[in-house]
Amino acid sequence: MASINPVDGGIKGNHNYYVPEEFFRRDAEKGSIYLRDGQRAAKVSEDFITGLHAGLDDEVGDAANLIMYKCGYEWALQDMKRFNERIRKEYGGGKIDIWQMNTRFVFETWWWPLNVEGFGHWSLDLSFKKKNLTFVEIRNSAVAFSMKRVGKPVCHLYAGLFAGTFTFFEREERQCIEVQCYSMGNDCCKFMVGPEKQVNAAEFWRQEGASAEEIKVNF
Repeated sequence: MASINPVDGGIKGNHNYYVPEEFFRRDAEKGSIYLRDGQRAAKVSEDFITGLHAGLDDEVGDAANLIMYKCGYEWALQDMKRFNERIRKEYGGGKIDIWQMNTRFVFETWWWPLNVEGFGHWSLDLSFKKKNLTFVEIRNSAVAFSMKRVGKPVCHLYAGLFAGTFTFFEREERQCIEVQCYSMGNDCCKFMVGPEKQVNAAEFWRQEGASAEEIKVNF
């Protein structure tokens, strides 16, 4: 099991971890929770997620979706900066950045902590990279499972998260759209990440009733 210094984020021990006990560190005296790299964290319930979305919707209406998207986007930029620094030290010997590593290794390593934190299991489709597109599938989305079946996409936080993550990694502006959502009666959530023009086209097709697979075929 790895040991964690909550001050400097130093990690000692194995690279891999598979249970929450190896990932979360609790400081009972301070009432604090820390992640593996020393980052302060908080645990929230489904009621918190539902209340957050409902409260924003009551206050700003449809603009709530954009707010959640922007929150996810900014979160991703900050998280990727921390992630690059951690991976650079842990796997790159302090010299190799994430851009010099295998792409799938980078993203699977990045997502695993989010899996442990309860954001769901993901599947990454990189086969459309020549078209500057990436497709992501999420099972057990924390947002969608909290919101239940409301008949529309609700994972705007995830969409912003993926947009920010791929913007950072590809060093070029990327956007993301949820083309399928558990809250619409599907078994999982699916997202498309890419340049603005392609994302806008996918949004048009989704609103016209196209399925996630039909949208993918169009590209």
